[in-house]
Amino acid sequence: MKGELYINGRDAYDTWGISMTDTSLSALMTPAPNKEYIENSSRLEHGKRVITDNAKVGERSLSLEIHLTAPTKDLFFERYLSFCEELKKGLLEIKTSYQKDVVYRMIYKSCSQFSQFMQGIGKFTLKLEEPNPENRNLQ
Repeated sequence: MKGELYINGRDAYDTWGISMTDTSLSALMTPAPNKEYIENSSRLEHGKRVITDNAKVGERSLSLEIHLTAPTKDLFFERYLSFCEELKKGLLEIKTSYQKDVVYRMIYKSCSQFSQFMQGIGKFTLKLEEPNPENRNLQ
């Protein structure tokens, strides 16, 4: 948990008590889609021509499930409010300990689900967009 997930350069667990779920890493690592290929369908030829040279990737949308925990109710709400302020910034640079040289530059869109399981544990499903999946190198 600690040292596993970084958001905007900060350890998410130390800062907000946030950890990834089992599906979070899979969501981040899912390959980006390609943009549509250039195609031409002529009545003078059978089938169609498809140009696949120089294929480009498109933006991608994903859902990232995370958990926010705190030992007390007061700390839970303090962390929750602090994390909501971070989300308002819009840009989330997400890095994990599993891919040391990769940073996912995401745009926060919405939180499609928030549920508080018990006092001190909350589950978020963040809707994110990665405008340029080719821009993941550490800079």
